[in-house]
Amino acid sequence: MTDHPFDNEFVITREQKEQFSRDGFVKLEGFLNPSVVDVLLDQVDAESSRGAGDAPAPKPGRRFANMQHFLATDKKEVFGLIQRPYFQRGLTELAGRDLFLTYDLSFEIEQSVDRGLPWHAGVSTFGLHFAEDFGCTLWAPLHPIDSNGQRGGIACVPLHVLSAEFVHTTDLALVEVIRARERAGRQTSPQDYRDLRNEILNSPVMDELCDVHMVEYDFAPGDALLFTKNVVHRSIVLGPGELPRRAAYAMRFIDASSRYDLNRAQTLHFPSEQYGEGLFPYRQITSDYVEIGKAGAKDGDLVAQCAYFSDRDLRMVVGA
Repeated sequence: MTDHPFDNEFVITREQKEQFSRDGFVKLEGFLNPSVVDVLLDQVDAESSRGAGDAPAPKPGRRFANMQHFLATDKKEVFGLIQRPYFQRGLTELAGRDLFLTYDLSFEIEQSVDRGLPWHAGVSTFGLHFAEDFGCTLWAPLHPIDSNGQRGGIACVPLHVLSAEFVHTTDLALVEVIRARERAGRQTSPQDYRDLRNEILNSPVMDELCDVHMVEYDFAPGDALLFTKNVVHRSIVLGPGELPRRAAYAMRFIDASSRYDLNRAQTLHFPSEQYGEGLFPYRQITSDYVEIGKAGAKDGDLVAQCAYFSDRDLRMVVGA
């Protein structure tokens, strides 16, 4: 068999399996080889350069310099990566099940400008299947991260301290809060909805709890972090130092047996319909959970078999 440039000899250890089971996340040193890092960084750079000449000067407090949702783009290189035997073996050993790639994204922050995301749990990008179904993210920074220096990485709270399982149901319940306010004659705004969502994990008490228990790692390009959808996490600001920016790439995976939750998809889409117009319209990071339904998926259908994913076989991560 001909060697592939993305091949790697990476092997999961017993200690990594135990940590992933206990904490919900684990750092995988050297999971991506230099060829993979170069390809991903080229892809992020290409997206960043689009329209860069017309972009306004950044304002402090912005979340990201560039946040690109790659779902609809050509995935030849990505599919080549996830089909590597080491990749399939490693992720299925940790997750304990076969997986299906749904989304991939890039995140880019500029030094001392972008704040990234506060404590959250990725409700929107896991919005196409049921709350109790397994999901995980593989997050890989494409620049070095020094947690005691310039920082710019990611912080996670171990599952045994706090699980975000409740967030995936509470977030949907907030829509009814908005509807109740409207029925009571109170005009609501996109900011009202944002504030409700933010307070779930970013009230003073929750913020202190997460800050005390958070784990933050150093990373070299090629290292990755795998964490479940129930892990509470947030961005870390890139402080003063040598790096002017930090790019990262992420893949979202769900259990290959996950089924489409039409009610969840429609409820998550409500704010976009309610506040989709006006001076400051509300925009979700993605609405593909609704597009899957428009492509013919019915409630309870296997997500991996939905017509929306015509390249479904290439998205499968299957164990031995």
